[in-house]
Amino acid sequence: MAHRGNNGRPVQIVQLEGGKRFSLDISGLEKILLADHVKDLPVVVVSVAGKFREGKSFLLNFFLRYFMNGTQANWMDDANAKLEGFSWRGGSERETTGIFVWSEVFVVSEFITASPTGMV
Repeated sequence: MAHRGNNGRPVQIVQLEGGKRFSLDISGLEKILLADHVKDLPVVVVSVAGKFREGKSFLLNFFLRYFMNGTQANWMDDANAKLEGFSWRGGSERETTGIFVWSEVFVVSEFITASPTGMV
């Protein structure tokens, strides 16, 4: 079953500085991936890329809903519930720039397998 947190938020780990250079927030990324309950677990990263205003954040919010509901079969029971998580809005103006990750790691125990060393 997935970790059922609800205190997460988007965290920007890569930003574009001056329109020319990318900057990585190493400490922000370490705070998430090196938390005691996940630092020794394998990590899967789900990435959504594309042109701006094409629904990437909208799609990521569906992923969040799935994991926040514990990967249960009925995760979409309330199809009218507001999608929350990554910021998105209608229109033609860019909403986000850079790379964002969710501040909580969702541990999905049914997908964890032993590593070649026998450690999980």
